[in-house]
Amino acid sequence: MFYVYLLLTALILVSGFYYWRRSRLSAEFLKRVVLQVHYRFHHLENDEREYGKSKNGALLLKVERTDQDTRNIVVKDVIMDHACLNVSLDQIIMITFPADSNQAYEASVRFRIRGAVRKPDFLSHHHATVIGYVTSEKSGRVPFRIKVGMLEAEQVSQV
Repeated sequence: MFYVYLLLTALILVSGFYYWRRSRLSAEFLKRVVLQVHYRFHHLENDEREYGKSKNGALLLKVERTDQDTRNIVVKDVIMDHACLNVSLDQIIMITFPADSNQAYEASVRFRIRGAVRKPDFLSHHHATVIGYVTSEKSGRVPFRIKVGMLEAEQVSQV
């Protein structure tokens, strides 16, 4: 019985350590940059289906730095919190900051909805977990794993 208590105590301590480490990395990321994830569906010009019926789209990663020490952000993986959302990230994404600006260049990642077509605001109720690291001049690589809510991208009207 003693070994069972010892095993449970060790399991609780290890899981507590990983939870603490994960929250510390997220806090470190949030001190350096602000990340927003927007989604946009792809539509073909000859597509007669109405808006919101597309199953393909892109996640737009908009980043703004709050610390001038930050040079770039590398995104290694994007995981959606629903089984029918498939994100295709074939290689890592590097988001760089211009020298005189806090706003970074935008990056996009393609996604596909598997299964039946959902409502147009289906993605507004879900989160994306972004995994990668921030590169800074003083601290070097700072890994992060952060869960971000998704917003619909503004529709650009062409006149």
